[in-house]
Formats: sequence, structure tokens, C-alpha cells
Amino acid sequence: MKQTLHISVGALVEYSLLSGDLNRTFFSSDRPIQAIRIHQRIQDSRPKEYQAEVSVHHLVKTDKYDLQVSGRIDGVYRYPGRAVIEEIKTTRRPLVAVREEENGVHWGQAKCYAYIYCIHNDLNSIEIQLTYYNLDSDKSTEIRRVFDITELEEFFDSLVSKYLEWADTIIQWIKLRDQSIKKMRFPFEQYRVGQSKMLEEAESAIADRAELLIQAPTGIGKTMAVIFPAVRSIDQGRTNKVFYLTARTTGRNAAEQSLRILRNGGLRLKCLSLTAKDKICFNTDKLCSGDDCAYAKGYYDRINEALRDAFGQDSFTRDVILTIAQKHKVCPFEFSLDLSLWVDFVICDYNYVFDPRVYLKRFFQNGAFDYVLLVDEAHNLVDRSREMYSATMHKNSILRLKRHVKTRLLHLQKSLARINSWMIEVANELPKDENYEAKEEYPSDLCQRLREFTTLAEKWLLLNEQTDFREDLLDLYFDARRFLSTADRYDETYATCYTKAGKDLTIKLFCIDPSQYLREVLQKCAAAIFFSATLTPMQYFVKLLGCSEIARTLSLPSPFPYRNLRVLIAGKVSALYKYREFTKHEVARMISAMIDQRKGNYFIFFPSYEYMRMIHEIFQKRRPRVHIIMQEPGMSEPARDRFLARFSGRTDGFLTGFAVMGGVFAESIDLVGERLTGATIVGVGLPQISLERELIKNYFDNVDGSGFAFSYQIPGMIRVLQAAGRVIRSDEDRGVVLLIDTRYSNPPYRLMLPQEWRPLFVDNVDKVGTVLQDFWRR
Repeated sequence: MKQTLHISVGALVEYSLLSGDLNRTFFSSDRPIQAIRIHQRIQDSRPKEYQAEVSVHHLVKTDKYDLQVSGRIDGVYRYPGRAVIEEIKTTRRPLVAVREEENGVHWGQAKCYAYIYCIHNDLNSIEIQLTYYNLDSDKSTEIRRVFDITELEEFFDSLVSKYLEWADTIIQWIKLRDQSIKKMRFPFEQYRVGQSKMLEEAESAIADRAELLIQAPTGIGKTMAVIFPAVRSIDQGRTNKVFYLTARTTGRNAAEQSLRILRNGGLRLKCLSLTAKDKICFNTDKLCSGDDCAYAKGYYDRINEALRDAFGQDSFTRDVILTIAQKHKVCPFEFSLDLSLWVDFVICDYNYVFDPRVYLKRFFQNGAFDYVLLVDEAHNLVDRSREMYSATMHKNSILRLKRHVKTRLLHLQKSLARINSWMIEVANELPKDENYEAKEEYPSDLCQRLREFTTLAEKWLLLNEQTDFREDLLDLYFDARRFLSTADRYDETYATCYTKAGKDLTIKLFCIDPSQYLREVLQKCAAAIFFSATLTPMQYFVKLLGCSEIARTLSLPSPFPYRNLRVLIAGKVSALYKYREFTKHEVARMISAMIDQRKGNYFIFFPSYEYMRMIHEIFQKRRPRVHIIMQEPGMSEPARDRFLARFSGRTDGFLTGFAVMGGVFAESIDLVGERLTGATIVGVGLPQISLERELIKNYFDNVDGSGFAFSYQIPGMIRVLQAAGRVIRSDEDRGVVLLIDTRYSNPPYRLMLPQEWRPLFVDNVDKVGTVLQDFWRR
């Protein structure tokens, strides 16, 4: 049976016809909702003979394989014996210039559609209409031409012929890849406890095109347990691309390492790790255009050769991408995006799939596809997605740019002044005793002023003039576009937050419940597997991650001997805010009692920096011989690395790291063996009371009465479980966890603790010492 290769009409045309410079200066693709609405408005205005969104497919047969070319025509006028193909394009360019300067890619796409339509409708000729809509003037122009079938066939065949050289490479690769997958075996002699079950459930979910949520503690081998069946599903025809989504460098490294192990066993698989643009760009101080950057100049003239060269390798890490991009003088970020079309496995941040601003439109904009999503540390996606679908404007940013352009761009200065005036009025209307307020309706007057600003800003930005305020203008332009785009989806799941800080005013369109938008993405994929050490309670995550009601769940116990971990609960010491002054000395005594029983390295986790500093001051006086290091807000990556390097292994003294729950040291770090002896967790990790948390609480109270649990309790306990999970990281590890707070005695909190912990309640410091002396003697 011959292999079938699939390609869209757009990709076919761009591969053969796209040339010249890369131009990503500012607004190439940041308004999908606006463009969709304009398309729909034009389509709705057409007569009854018009059919919108017409899907077409054409199979090109070769001796070695078949090429399936498909796409969707914006609209077709159907008349007896004839037809008109319409493609709709939005533009900022003057319509006169559009008519005078033909766009070869636009006409090429329309001609391919026309040819396929003629073939499948027995037409000898057809008319093509390109409709251009100007976003500034709200006017359109139509360009019509008639083509006969012979001319269209020659054009289509020339594109296919050029593409088939590349297709030959792809087909040869697919055969080699699939043969290696068939021979692939699990890379270890035996499964870890729970790993086999996790792998089986993941494989079943992919086969059944289902969603699966897995809670699997450290040590099970989660990464390999999801990657192995996902890779196998490629050869089985269940998916054509796997996306491994992770929020942290440690997650990316784990995925790359797992694939490296499989490749060492003979697997051939092309894997790409996407790196953020600002971390891979050669010229961060230049605009992404041919006029300013040598790597954008002539990009499309060199990209195909760069892709052919890259195909000699299988692993595309950041360093590999940089090397190939430098060799062919192409933008490394855009090169990695173009390469993503042809690889089998993509490792990237959540936002490349879910964020409406930066998601990979080439994969997720239209239709449904056979992609498999593997979502690592999925508990982080809830709050991350809230930010993805929210947007913010700051008065100070408006005022700063207004001062910059005051004497040079008067029209922009006036527009910014109108926005600033509106913000001053809003700030003055806030309650006198409050610096914040939330409203159900979105600020329509502000949106009107922002639309005026973006229109004027784009006209100036198109001139590509270099000034000292251009970067500030670009930043504000993007902020405004994001705000307007978010306003377009504003509904009952949103609230508008107004916050005053000094002379600044922040207006935020806050997405309280992003589940419907996550659901839209999941519906476009074949299967999705969410996994983490903390997905408790499961129904909370099923709901907020946008999963279907029939999503599957799996919860696995720790693979490590329960006797290796001793969990104590100091359930008579309150960590409630109102009691902290009264209990702070007892908290310090409890911490001292834990570390006094054994020399080693310890973490002490707190719900806030303020509380951490309060206890640190007391603890330092009680234990002056203990070496203490403290997490600081906004630590740089080198500073974080130096902090963790102090936990180097066995010590003859005491090292105590004071840190905050939910921070960089409470998740996704491995301190194996004697690098970490124990941890104290003070409080139940509740997020601080804030306007946004209260909005979440009120929203879910109205939905099903789960407001406090969804807004505070569950997110807090996830922080607790993540922090405690730093202690036992391998079969040989032994360690202690001390939980301090009266709330651990209450069922809602106690029931979220893993059963295998078997916690012991301790009433006083003497009991802590006695229990731990016995534990360390064993």
C-alpha cells in the first residue's frame, strides 16, 4: 500500500512561490478574530448563489506515493455551467496599491483552488475573484480574472513538480522512521512500579482518541511512560505529530533525555525544541525585517535549502537550530517554526498551543487534526491559561509614550491623551477607601479609544521609521491589540479589574474561567494526556482544563517505600494570618526540633515572603550555628542555580533554605539522596486574598458552590504537595516532612494528603524530637 502525504494548498503555494524578505515588524497576524468577522460579514452579504467555506481535496498520484492536496475556499458563486472562486484578504495597504501590485501568493492560492474545483465539477474555465478589505477605511475592492483549465493545470503541475523533490525526502524519512518505531522496545529491563499501568492507559487513550489525566508521583517515570506510547502511535497511524508541552526547562530536558534514550536504542524520530524568540534571536536590537536584519533579508530565498540541510539530523535543540540558521543566514526563530511543520515531535511551552497571541496558527487555527498533546506538570496550566486569555493596560505606559511623541506625532499624542483622560476619570470614580474595583461589563469607551490609537499607530509603523520611542510604541501597540482581541471574547467568564497604585491605574480584562477556550484547542486534537504529581482532586482539573465529562483519570501511589518518609503534622500550631504574631515562636521551635535530630540540608517553605522573614528573624537567633540561605523575590537564573548548588550533598553541619511555596524551589527540582534531608511546610499554601482570587471564588460559588475550594483551598494544597514532593526523589532517599498548621486537622485539607504518607500528629516539640529520633535510628 502506497504512502499518502498530506499538504494544504497554502503550504504548497508558499513552498514554491514565497520569496524575498521576512517581515515580522509588528502586525502580521495578531488579529484573527477581527479577520474572521470581516470574512463572515462579506460572506453573509453575498447572494443566494454563494456558498461559503467550501472544502476541496485533490489526490496527486506518483509511482512511489500519493500526495493529498486540500484546503478551504472562502466562497464560491455557483451558476449554471460556471462558477466564481472568491478569496478574501484583509490589508492595511491602500487599495489602489493592492490593485497595481499583484500578490503572487494570493493569486497562486486562488488558482490552485480554482483548478481543484474545475477538476471535480467538470468545468473547462472558471473565474477567480480576489476581494481585498482595507481595515482602515472599511472599504473593499474586487479583482476578477478568467482562467481556462489548461492554464490552471499547467500552473498547478508546476507547483507540485517543484514540491515533489521535497516530498521524496519526506516519504523516504517516513518509511525509515516507521520501520524504526516498529522495532522500538521499551528502553529499560523492567518497568518501575506504576509505570507499566501509566503507559498502558496512555496508549489506550491515544488509541481511543480520548483525554486522560494522570496523577503520578515522582519516581514512576512519567516522561517515558507518556512519550513511549505517543511515539508508537505515529507508526500506527493514530497521530502525525506529538506536542510535548512543558512550562519549565527541567521538563524540556526530561523530554529530550527520554527521546535521546530511545534514539540510542535505534529510534529514528525528528524532534524539535522550540525556544522563545528573545532567547534565540541573533539580533535582538533589530527589527524583524529585511531592511534591518540580515537574517530576515532574503529569508524565503534561502529557507528551503536550510530545511533540506536540516533534514540530515534528527534532534533539533536550541544549539542545533542556531548552527543551521547561522550557516544559511536565516532567522533562527522563524526557521524553527518552519521546521516544526516537518518534524514528528515538538517540545514547547504551553503558550505555543493554547495562548491566542502566540499559538502555532499553522497547526491549530483551522479544522481538527491528528495531533497528540502531552501536557507536563498540568497543574500549572490552570493559572497559566487564565493569564493567556487575560489582558492588561497601564496608565503609566500611556502617559510615558504620550510624552515621547508630544512634539513629533501630534495625531498620536492626541489619541493617547484621550485614553489618558478616560483613565483619569475612572481612577477618580474608584471608591475613596479602596484602590481596586471589579465590574462585570468591559470598558467599551476605552476600547473605542484603543482602536483609534492602533489604527494611527499602524499607519506610522508601516513607514518603518527609526526613532527613540519606536520600541515603546510597539510595546503599547501590542498591548492594545491584545486588549482589544480579549475584549472580543468577553463574556460572563470575564470581569474587568481596576487597580490604582500611586499615580498608575491598571485595567485588566481578567479571564476567570478559561476552560471553554482550552476545550476549543482539545477538540482539534486526536488525544490529550495531562500528567503531574499533583492533580488532586481530579474533577477540579477535569473541569478547569476544559476536558470532556467522560475524560479518563488515573491516580497512582508513590513507588517508594512508605517507611522512607516520615510525615508529621503539628496540628495545634496555627499559621493563620491573624494568629501569626502569637504563634511565631512556636513555629520556630517546631522547625528547630525537626532539624536538631539530624545534620543535613533542609527546606523551610512559607506561604509568603513576609511570613518567611518573620520566622527567619526568630529562627536565626535560636539556631545561630545553622547556615541559612533565603529565597529573594525575582531571583535571576544564575542566582537560583547558586542557591541550589549549596544543596550539594552530605554535610557535617546544618543548611536551611528558606523559600516560598509555589516558587521556583518548590517545584520541578531534584535534590536526590542526601542533598535534601527534610522540609517543613508552614501553612496550607493558600494564595493571598486578592481581587482576582475573590472573583474566582464568587464565580464558582454561583456555578456550584465550590468558590473557596477552587480559588484558595485546592491551589494552596497543590503548593503544599509540590513542596513536600522535593524530599523523596529515589528508592534510596529517606527524609522527613513537617506540616505546621491547625487546618491540617480539618478534613478538607487532610483528605488531600496522599494516603501513603500516613501522617502522625505531634502536639509539641518534645514529640517531634522523640518521633524523629526513632525514625533516623531505623
